[in-house]
Formats: sequence, C-alpha cells, structure tokens
Amino acid sequence: MKQSLVRYLPFATIAIAAIMLLSLHFGWLNMFFYDAEHANVQGIDYFAVPKSFLNLLEGRSIFDTWGGTPYGPHSTWYLAHPAFSLAVASWFSFFDPWTSYWLFALFSFAIMGYCGYLISKLTSDTLKKQISYFILLCAFPTYWMLYVGNMHAPLVLALTLILISLFELTYSENEAGEKAAKNKLFIGLLISFFSKPIVLLMLPLLLFTKETRRTTIKSILIYGFVSVLFIVVPQLNPEGIGLSKLMGIAFDFDFIKENMNIYKNQFALNAYMKDNSIHWLNLIAQSDYKLMHIDVFSLPVFVDTLVGRATASGIYKIPIYISLLLSCGIAFIKDKRIRLESTLLLVMAISLSFFLSYNTVWEYQFASALPVIAFLPVLKEKNVFYKKYIPIMFYTGLFFCLPSFYFLVRDGGFSSNSLSIIRLDRIIPVIILFIIMIIQIILIVKKHVDFKRFNKIRIPENFPEKLFFE
Repeated sequence: MKQSLVRYLPFATIAIAAIMLLSLHFGWLNMFFYDAEHANVQGIDYFAVPKSFLNLLEGRSIFDTWGGTPYGPHSTWYLAHPAFSLAVASWFSFFDPWTSYWLFALFSFAIMGYCGYLISKLTSDTLKKQISYFILLCAFPTYWMLYVGNMHAPLVLALTLILISLFELTYSENEAGEKAAKNKLFIGLLISFFSKPIVLLMLPLLLFTKETRRTTIKSILIYGFVSVLFIVVPQLNPEGIGLSKLMGIAFDFDFIKENMNIYKNQFALNAYMKDNSIHWLNLIAQSDYKLMHIDVFSLPVFVDTLVGRATASGIYKIPIYISLLLSCGIAFIKDKRIRLESTLLLVMAISLSFFLSYNTVWEYQFASALPVIAFLPVLKEKNVFYKKYIPIMFYTGLFFCLPSFYFLVRDGGFSSNSLSIIRLDRIIPVIILFIIMIIQIILIVKKHVDFKRFNKIRIPENFPEKLFFE
C-alpha cells in the first residue's frame, strides 16, 4: 500500500493541482461552492489589495476600497495590515486588474507549495514528504482561496514557519540549529503581524516559554514601531482621524461595535473606518457580530443555525480562555523537551481555536489549518507524548482537504438543516482536533507541574501597592 502511494501520489498531486489551476478559468469545480454557482465572486477578495496601494498614491486611505479610481469589477473590503499594502500589494498594483489577479493566484499557489516544501524537509520518509505537498496544494480551501483571490497564503506561510521553528527548537542538538529555528519564528511572527495577526493569541504562550521569549519580544517591538508609523505619519495614513480622537474611541468598545461594523453599516465607510487603526479596531467591531451567511463556517454560526436561535457569544470564547490558562501551565514544565512539545501542540490548538471562537470564518480560511495536518505525520516520527493520537488527528484533519458538503444539497432549498450539513465536515473535525489536543496538554501539565508548590505562595497584605511603592 505504502509503495503504491509513493509511486502514484506525486502524479495525483500534479494532476489535481493542474485541475485546480485550470478550473480557475474553466470553472470545473464550481459545483462545490455556492458562490461560484450563484454569484460573480472570482477575485472578489483580491482587487482591494492592489487598490489599497493605488489609494495611497492618490493620497486616499488604504482602507477606502470603494472610493477613488475603480479597480477591478468587484471587491470586498481591504482589512490587512496597512504595511502589507506597501510591502506586497505594490508589486501587483501596476498591472491591469485581471492580469494582476492571475499573477497573485500563481504567487499564492507558489507560497502553498513552498510551505509543503518546508514541511517535507523535516522528514526523510518519502511518503510523508509527498503528503505535505498534497495537503497544501490539493485541498479545496486552497482552491477557494485562489478563486476569490484572498491574500491568505502569507498567513499559511507564517504558521508553517512558526510550527517548524518550534519543532526545530524542540529537537535541535546544537546552537546553530536553535539560532536558525529562532530566525524562522521571528520571520513567521512578522509575516503574520503584517498580514493577518492571527498569532496574537499565541503571544502569551510564546512569551511564557523562555526559548521563544526574546524572539517574540523582538518581533513585537518591530511590529509596534512599524504600526505606530502607519498611524502617525500622514503620508502613510492619509485620512487619519488624529491621535486624540483615536484615543478617545480606542477603548469604547460599544461605540466601535455600533459604528465600525462593515455589515451593520451596509458597506458604507465612515471617517473612523478610513483611519489605518481600523485594521485592529475591526477585530473589536465584529467580535460579537454573527453574519448568518451560507459561506460562513464558524462554530457560532453553525450552532445558531442548528438550534434556530442566537446563542451567547461568550461561550465561544471558552477555547481562548482554556488556551491562555494552559499557556501559563506549560511555562512551569521543567523538562525542556516536554515543555516545547507541549508548546508546539498548544500552538496548533490555538491556530484552530479561530474557527471555534471567531464569528466570521470563510471557507478559504481553512487553508490555515493545512500546515497543522501536514505536520502531524512528521511528528509521528518523534516520541511525542500524544503520538498514539496522531493517526486519528491526521485522518480527521483530512476532511479539511475535501469539499464542504454543499454539493450534497446544492439542488435543494437551503433550510437550516441543509446549511448545517454544508458546514458539518468543517466544524466537526475542528472540534475533534481541538479537544484531543487540549486534553493531551491538560494531562501533561497535570503530570509534570508540581501544583503543591503553589500552596507555599503567600500574597502580601499590602498587595498590589507593594508592586509600586516600597
């Protein structure tokens, strides 16, 4: 069986990848996606990307997607870090819209292939090398990411580099290997920071872990410095609202949720939404808002559709709270290898928590789960404490590579039952994977952390004043 896979999997990968790329033009795979069949959305997430840089040249806000000179036939709102507009979008902004789209699709596809290559280098097993390419290049979320043109591939690269860096830190046997691993972590964090900051939830864990702390602090400082520049420099923030007004609303979460939610505003942008700070404030604006759309694949929307009524937003933040609590626990594991293996597993779990805790999850975003799945066979070679669960996690994760169940109900009406079926093979695998990972981390923390010593901790009567005054 294995020899047959080794022989034929490369041909299958090339064939499927070729079909996917050709389908971007011929539409062969449209039957697996609602919007491809019922709406004109090809490139819809892309055209705002080069438009953001063209806006900057015109002295307009990077985020004023629908203002100024039109670019492309349609567009969703640009929401990436403003630095991405200058550093990457500028490369593609001087081509006509459709040429630019195709170049970016090839660029994104190359990044996915590079992620497969990076993971394949971690193993000498031929089949596992081939699997890494197959998962990254041939998954349906990868195809949909290319179809809508979303700039999600850099985030996939960022997560890949972070996983590899932790893997190499765990098993490196010399100082040179540790240094190379930390460089990968540094680059991975910066790529995410300056595209989509999904790694923000990982920062407590990376700061608590002494092997990653200095690198993480260095990346945060650079991220903070560059971000401040894009707020205070008028040429980089042409329609900024000013620091005083920004500070006045930055912590007024009710105001942000009421006035800066793109869906509530029916896609009309006000002055606050044209300031570069919207990149961060949008996370707050949509934190409690559920977009009940057929293409949204988040756990909150799945549950609300299934039960037929709105559920409390707070319960979906439980995975985040658990992850933060375990981040603290892992820091007290004395054994370096076990601590770093736990860190790597928790980073995987945190990357999946996005699908469970964030309300607006589009199908292409499951491409960011692919490095985790491709990584599992490599980890099976090591004697990790969760080794016996890797097969079930891997085969569960393979559902991300398959199409959603939309094709099963595409010819019928879209009732709540049909909508739940469509999301089933995205949501259930995430839940299973997250639970397995979290339970294993809880067990290892319980085993390797001496909780009795915490009983000896005594809080001074004058705490917290003693922190500030002697």
